[in-house]
Amino acid sequence: GVCGNTCGPEVARPEDTKNFTRLLKEFREQLDNVDDDLLLTMAAGADETMSDKIEVSKVARILDWINLMTYDFHGPWDSSTNFQSALYPASADPARDQGLTASETVRRFRDRGAPAKKLVLGVPF
Repeated sequence: GVCGNTCGPEVARPEDTKNFTRLLKEFREQLDNVDDDLLLTMAAGADETMSDKIEVSKVARILDWINLMTYDFHGPWDSSTNFQSALYPASADPARDQGLTASETVRRFRDRGAPAKKLVLGVPF
């Protein structure tokens, strides 16, 4: 079976970016002390403001994988129906959301140092 811990960044203060990395490192060390096969993963929001708040290249070295939450781009909070989990940008999507796609999220995490083999694409069903 699979056993481990999933963490998600809820960064409130500027110093919490580094604190989150330190927390993950401590989790990794503690898990490894128990069993080297335990997994440590992170659920990461697709919005660019979320990836701006984490040290992607550093946490990618600590984590077994990063679960990209590439869904719920639109919902009942919007004034009109739109693409819930777009794979690529669409001209029909509001201009403010053109970068909120699965492909852009993967590109952003790759550009910031996460290896593709550690990225898991979240999809709605």
